Amino acid sequence: MDAGAAATGAAEIYRLPEECVAYAISLTTPGDACHSSAVSPAFRAAADSDAVWDDRFLPHDHADVLARADEPVECECKKELFSRLCDSPVLLDGATMSFGLERRSGAKCFMLSARALSIVWGDDPTFPEVAELVDVCWLEISGKLSLSLLSPGTTYAAYLVFAIADDSYGLECNVGMLPPKATLTVVVSAGSSKPTATAATTSTEHAICLQHMQGEEETAMHRRKQQYMRLRKGYGRKMMLTREADPDIRCPRRRGDGWAEVELGEFAVAGDSDDGVVEVKLEEVDSRRWKRGLIVQGIEIRPKDTC
Repeated sequence: MDAGAAATGAAEIYRLPEECVAYAISLTTPGDACHSSAVSPAFRAAADSDAVWDDRFLPHDHADVLARADEPVECECKKELFSRLCDSPVLLDGATMSFGLERRSGAKCFMLSARALSIVWGDDPTFPEVAELVDVCWLEISGKLSLSLLSPGTTYAAYLVFAIADDSYGLECNVGMLPPKATLTVVVSAGSSKPTATAATTSTEHAICLQHMQGEEETAMHRRKQQYMRLRKGYGRKMMLTREADPDIRCPRRRGDGWAEVELGEFAVAGDSDDGVVEVKLEEVDSRRWKRGLIVQGIEIRPKDTC
Protein backbone atom coordinates (compact mmCIF):
# COMPACT_ATOMS: atom_id res chain seq x y z
CA MET A 1 0.00 0.00 0.00
CA ASP A 2 1.45 3.36 -1.04
CA ALA A 3 1.42 6.50 1.08
CA GLY A 4 -1.54 7.96 -0.77
CA ALA A 5 -3.71 4.90 -0.17
CA ALA A 6 -2.73 4.84 3.49
CA ALA A 7 -3.69 8.48 3.89
CA THR A 8 -7.01 7.82 2.19
CA GLY A 9 -7.69 4.91 4.54
CA ALA A 10 -6.90 7.04 7.56
CA ALA A 11 -9.22 9.74 6.32
CA GLU A 12 -12.00 7.16 5.93
CA ILE A 13 -11.57 6.11 9.56
CA TYR A 14 -12.05 9.69 10.70
CA ARG A 15 -15.38 9.77 8.85
CA LEU A 16 -16.80 6.90 10.91
CA PRO A 17 -19.71 7.85 13.18
CA GLU A 18 -18.72 8.48 16.77
CA GLU A 19 -20.87 5.55 17.89
CA CYS A 20 -18.85 3.15 15.72
CA VAL A 21 -15.54 4.48 17.01
CA ALA A 22 -16.81 4.30 20.59
CA TYR A 23 -17.88 0.69 20.09
CA ALA A 24 -14.46 -0.26 18.68
CA ILE A 25 -12.68 1.45 21.57
CA SER A 26 -14.92 -0.30 24.10
CA LEU A 27 -13.52 -3.64 22.89
CA THR A 28 -10.02 -2.67 24.03
CA THR A 29 -8.76 -1.87 27.55
CA PRO A 30 -8.98 1.25 29.74
CA GLY A 31 -5.36 2.04 28.93
CA ASP A 32 -5.90 1.69 25.20
CA ALA A 33 -8.97 3.90 25.43
CA CYS A 34 -6.94 6.66 27.05
CA HIS A 35 -4.17 6.36 24.44
CA SER A 36 -6.67 6.51 21.58
CA SER A 37 -7.65 10.01 22.67
CA ALA A 38 -4.42 11.26 21.11
CA VAL A 39 -5.29 9.98 17.62
CA SER A 40 -7.67 12.76 16.65
CA PRO A 41 -10.42 15.00 18.02
CA ALA A 42 -13.00 12.48 16.78
CA PHE A 43 -11.27 9.64 18.62
CA ARG A 44 -10.97 11.79 21.72
CA ALA A 45 -14.69 12.48 21.75
CA ALA A 46 -15.47 8.78 21.33
CA ALA A 47 -12.89 7.61 23.89
CA ASP A 48 -14.17 10.08 26.48
CA SER A 49 -17.83 9.24 25.95
CA ASP A 50 -19.93 7.70 28.70
CA ALA A 51 -20.90 4.94 26.28
CA VAL A 52 -17.36 3.56 26.47
CA TRP A 53 -16.76 3.87 30.19
CA ASP A 54 -20.23 3.13 31.52
CA ASP A 55 -21.03 0.18 29.27
CA ARG A 56 -17.62 -1.45 29.09
CA PHE A 57 -15.05 -0.43 31.69
CA LEU A 58 -17.02 0.43 34.82
CA PRO A 59 -18.53 -2.59 36.63
CA HIS A 60 -22.18 -3.06 35.75
CA ASP A 61 -23.17 -2.73 39.41
CA HIS A 62 -20.97 0.25 40.29
CA ALA A 63 -24.01 2.46 40.96
CA ASP A 64 -25.35 -0.04 43.51
CA VAL A 65 -21.99 -0.21 45.26
CA LEU A 66 -21.57 3.56 45.32
CA ALA A 67 -25.04 3.92 46.82
CA ARG A 68 -23.43 2.54 49.99
CA ALA A 69 -20.71 5.25 50.02
CA ASP A 70 -20.31 7.27 53.21
CA GLU A 71 -20.11 10.46 51.15
CA PRO A 72 -21.55 11.18 47.69
CA VAL A 73 -19.18 10.56 44.78
CA GLU A 74 -19.63 13.33 42.21
CA CYS A 75 -17.92 13.25 38.82
CA GLU A 76 -18.64 15.07 35.58
CA CYS A 77 -18.38 11.97 33.40
CA LYS A 78 -17.92 8.20 33.62
CA LYS A 79 -14.27 8.37 32.56
CA GLU A 80 -13.58 10.71 35.48
CA LEU A 81 -15.43 8.32 37.79
CA PHE A 82 -13.28 5.43 36.60
CA SER A 83 -10.10 7.40 37.25
CA ARG A 84 -11.38 8.53 40.66
CA LEU A 85 -12.05 4.95 41.77
CA CYS A 86 -8.61 3.84 40.58
CA ASP A 87 -6.77 6.65 42.39
CA SER A 88 -8.82 7.02 45.56
CA PRO A 89 -11.02 4.18 46.85
CA VAL A 90 -14.39 5.15 48.32
CA LEU A 91 -15.37 4.34 51.92
CA LEU A 92 -18.53 2.25 52.28
CA ASP A 93 -20.85 1.15 55.07
CA GLY A 94 -19.61 3.46 57.80
CA ALA A 95 -15.92 3.13 56.87
CA THR A 96 -15.97 -0.65 57.36
CA MET A 97 -14.70 -1.25 53.83
CA SER A 98 -13.44 0.62 50.78
CA PHE A 99 -14.17 0.13 47.09
CA GLY A 100 -11.93 0.90 44.15
CA LEU A 101 -10.93 -0.33 40.71
CA GLU A 102 -7.77 -1.86 39.29
CA ARG A 103 -6.68 0.51 36.52
CA ARG A 104 -5.41 -2.07 34.03
CA SER A 105 -8.56 -4.19 33.86
CA GLY A 106 -11.26 -2.26 35.71
CA ALA A 107 -11.73 -5.18 38.12
CA LYS A 108 -13.22 -4.34 41.51
CA CYS A 109 -11.03 -4.09 44.60
CA PHE A 110 -12.19 -4.07 48.22
CA MET A 111 -10.48 -3.56 51.54
CA LEU A 112 -12.06 -4.75 54.77
CA SER A 113 -11.09 -2.22 57.42
CA ALA A 114 -9.98 -3.18 60.92
CA ARG A 115 -13.50 -2.44 62.13
CA ALA A 116 -14.92 -5.05 59.74
CA LEU A 117 -12.51 -7.77 60.88
CA SER A 118 -12.82 -10.19 63.75
CA ILE A 119 -9.64 -9.65 65.82
CA VAL A 120 -9.41 -11.95 68.81
CA TRP A 121 -7.80 -10.29 71.83
CA GLY A 122 -7.16 -7.08 69.89
CA ASP A 123 -8.02 -3.78 71.52
CA ASP A 124 -10.80 -1.64 70.10
CA PRO A 125 -9.37 0.68 67.43
CA THR A 126 -9.16 4.34 68.38
CA PHE A 127 -9.67 5.27 64.75
CA PRO A 128 -11.77 3.44 62.19
CA GLU A 129 -8.79 2.89 59.92
CA VAL A 130 -6.50 0.78 62.13
CA ALA A 131 -6.33 -1.51 65.16
CA GLU A 132 -3.25 -2.30 67.24
CA LEU A 133 -2.72 -5.51 69.16
CA VAL A 134 -1.47 -4.91 72.69
CA ASP A 135 -0.08 -7.81 74.74
CA VAL A 136 -1.81 -10.85 73.29
CA CYS A 137 -0.74 -14.49 73.21
CA TRP A 138 -3.57 -15.67 70.96
CA LEU A 139 -3.50 -13.93 67.58
CA GLU A 140 -6.46 -14.44 65.27
CA ILE A 141 -7.61 -12.05 62.53
CA SER A 142 -10.37 -12.97 60.09
CA GLY A 143 -12.72 -11.37 57.61
CA LYS A 144 -15.09 -12.42 54.84
CA LEU A 145 -16.51 -10.94 51.64
CA SER A 146 -19.30 -12.01 49.32
CA LEU A 147 -18.09 -13.36 45.97
CA SER A 148 -20.95 -11.57 44.23
CA LEU A 149 -19.22 -8.23 44.94
CA LEU A 150 -16.15 -9.22 42.92
CA SER A 151 -15.47 -9.15 39.18
CA PRO A 152 -16.21 -12.44 37.39
CA GLY A 153 -13.47 -14.21 35.48
CA THR A 154 -10.78 -12.69 37.73
CA THR A 155 -8.09 -14.25 39.91
CA TYR A 156 -7.88 -12.41 43.21
CA ALA A 157 -5.44 -12.39 46.10
CA ALA A 158 -6.01 -11.33 49.70
CA TYR A 159 -3.40 -9.21 51.49
CA LEU A 160 -2.97 -8.24 55.12
CA VAL A 161 -2.08 -4.53 55.18
CA PHE A 162 -0.19 -3.75 58.36
CA ALA A 163 2.65 -1.99 60.16
CA ILE A 164 4.90 -3.02 63.06
CA ALA A 165 5.22 -0.65 66.03
CA ASP A 166 8.67 0.30 67.32
CA ASP A 167 7.99 -1.37 70.69
CA SER A 168 6.78 -4.64 69.16
CA TYR A 169 7.79 -8.08 70.36
CA GLY A 170 6.73 -11.67 69.81
CA LEU A 171 6.14 -11.08 66.09
CA GLU A 172 9.61 -12.18 65.01
CA CYS A 173 9.83 -14.95 62.45
CA ASN A 174 13.17 -16.32 63.59
CA VAL A 175 14.40 -19.89 63.78
CA GLY A 176 12.65 -21.73 66.56
CA MET A 177 9.54 -19.53 66.49
CA LEU A 178 6.35 -20.80 64.92
CA PRO A 179 5.21 -18.42 62.15
CA PRO A 180 1.57 -17.38 61.82
CA LYS A 181 -0.61 -19.40 59.46
CA ALA A 182 -2.89 -17.85 56.85
CA THR A 183 -5.97 -19.75 55.71
CA LEU A 184 -8.10 -18.72 52.75
CA THR A 185 -11.41 -20.54 52.31
CA VAL A 186 -13.88 -20.11 49.44
CA VAL A 187 -17.39 -21.46 49.86
CA VAL A 188 -19.53 -21.40 46.71
CA SER A 189 -23.17 -22.28 47.37
CA ALA A 190 -25.14 -24.45 44.97
CA GLY A 191 -27.71 -21.74 44.22
CA SER A 192 -31.47 -21.88 44.11
CA SER A 193 -31.49 -23.66 40.75
CA LYS A 194 -29.95 -26.78 42.35
CA PRO A 195 -31.63 -27.17 45.73
CA THR A 196 -30.32 -30.69 46.23
CA ALA A 197 -26.68 -29.84 45.52
CA THR A 198 -24.16 -29.08 48.23
CA ALA A 199 -21.83 -26.14 48.58
CA ALA A 200 -18.33 -26.44 47.16
CA THR A 201 -15.52 -25.52 49.56
CA THR A 202 -11.84 -25.02 48.78
CA SER A 203 -9.19 -24.02 51.29
CA THR A 204 -5.47 -23.21 51.22
CA GLU A 205 -2.98 -22.60 54.04
CA HIS A 206 0.42 -20.90 54.09
CA ALA A 207 2.99 -19.88 56.67
CA ILE A 208 3.34 -16.11 56.97
CA CYS A 209 6.28 -13.91 57.90
CA LEU A 210 5.51 -10.42 59.18
CA GLN A 211 9.01 -8.96 59.38
CA HIS A 212 11.45 -9.98 56.64
CA MET A 213 11.00 -7.46 53.85
CA GLN A 214 14.58 -6.54 52.98
CA GLY A 215 14.62 -8.09 49.53
CA GLU A 216 14.93 -11.40 47.75
CA GLU A 217 18.23 -12.43 49.39
CA GLU A 218 16.77 -12.30 52.90
CA THR A 219 13.61 -14.01 51.71
CA ALA A 220 15.64 -16.86 50.15
CA MET A 221 17.58 -17.38 53.39
CA HIS A 222 14.35 -17.33 55.31
CA ARG A 223 12.95 -20.18 53.23
CA ARG A 224 15.91 -22.54 53.57
CA LYS A 225 16.34 -25.28 56.14
CA GLN A 226 18.01 -23.81 59.23
CA GLN A 227 19.66 -25.24 62.32
CA TYR A 228 20.32 -23.47 65.58
CA MET A 229 21.56 -24.08 69.11
CA ARG A 230 19.39 -23.55 72.17
CA LEU A 231 20.43 -23.72 75.79
CA ARG A 232 18.31 -26.28 77.62
CA LYS A 233 16.85 -24.53 80.62
CA GLY A 234 17.94 -25.92 83.98
CA TYR A 235 20.51 -28.29 82.53
CA GLY A 236 23.19 -25.99 81.14
CA ARG A 237 23.38 -28.07 77.97
CA LYS A 238 22.85 -27.06 74.38
CA MET A 239 20.39 -28.65 71.99
CA MET A 240 20.60 -28.65 68.20
CA LEU A 241 17.21 -27.79 66.75
CA THR A 242 16.12 -27.63 63.13
CA ARG A 243 13.50 -25.67 61.24
CA GLU A 244 12.63 -27.40 58.00
CA ALA A 245 12.62 -25.48 54.74
CA ASP A 246 9.32 -23.89 53.75
CA PRO A 247 9.67 -22.63 50.16
CA ASP A 248 6.06 -21.45 50.16
CA ILE A 249 6.28 -19.14 53.17
CA ARG A 250 4.85 -15.72 52.31
CA CYS A 251 7.04 -12.72 53.10
CA PRO A 252 5.88 -9.07 53.23
CA ARG A 253 6.82 -6.12 51.09
CA ARG A 254 6.57 -2.35 51.39
CA ARG A 255 3.69 -0.59 49.67
CA GLY A 256 3.77 2.79 48.02
CA ASP A 257 1.54 4.25 50.73
CA GLY A 258 4.03 3.46 53.52
CA TRP A 259 2.26 0.36 54.86
CA ALA A 260 3.46 -3.22 54.47
CA GLU A 261 1.48 -6.09 52.99
CA VAL A 262 1.76 -9.86 52.88
CA GLU A 263 -0.25 -12.15 50.63
CA LEU A 264 -2.56 -14.49 52.54
CA GLY A 265 -3.79 -16.54 49.58
CA GLU A 266 -5.43 -16.41 46.17
CA PHE A 267 -8.66 -17.59 44.57
CA ALA A 268 -10.60 -17.31 41.32
CA VAL A 269 -14.08 -15.89 40.74
CA ALA A 270 -15.58 -17.98 37.96
CA GLY A 271 -18.60 -15.97 36.88
CA ASP A 272 -21.67 -13.92 37.73
CA SER A 273 -23.40 -17.02 39.07
CA ASP A 274 -20.91 -17.43 41.93
CA ASP A 275 -22.95 -17.17 45.11
CA GLY A 276 -20.78 -17.62 48.15
CA VAL A 277 -18.12 -16.06 50.33
CA VAL A 278 -14.37 -15.91 50.66
CA GLU A 279 -13.08 -16.03 54.23
CA VAL A 280 -9.51 -15.10 55.14
CA LYS A 281 -7.89 -15.88 58.48
CA LEU A 282 -4.45 -15.20 59.98
CA GLU A 283 -3.66 -16.88 63.27
CA GLU A 284 -0.85 -17.88 65.59
CA VAL A 285 -2.22 -19.76 68.57
CA ASP A 286 0.23 -22.62 69.14
CA SER A 287 3.32 -20.95 70.61
CA ARG A 288 1.37 -18.99 73.25
CA ARG A 289 4.16 -16.45 73.31
CA TRP A 290 3.10 -12.89 74.08
CA LYS A 291 2.87 -10.53 71.15
CA ARG A 292 2.61 -6.79 70.82
CA GLY A 293 2.73 -4.04 68.20
CA LEU A 294 0.94 -5.43 65.14
CA ILE A 295 -0.98 -2.50 63.61
CA VAL A 296 -3.68 -3.67 61.20
CA GLN A 297 -5.17 -1.40 58.57
CA GLY A 298 -7.24 -4.13 56.98
CA ILE A 299 -7.40 -7.01 54.51
CA GLU A 300 -7.31 -5.98 50.85
CA ILE A 301 -8.80 -8.19 48.14
CA ARG A 302 -7.65 -7.19 44.67
CA PRO A 303 -6.67 -8.82 41.36
CA LYS A 304 -3.57 -10.98 41.65
CA ASP A 305 -0.18 -9.48 40.75
CA THR A 306 -1.14 -5.80 40.90
CA CYS A 307 0.53 -3.10 43.01
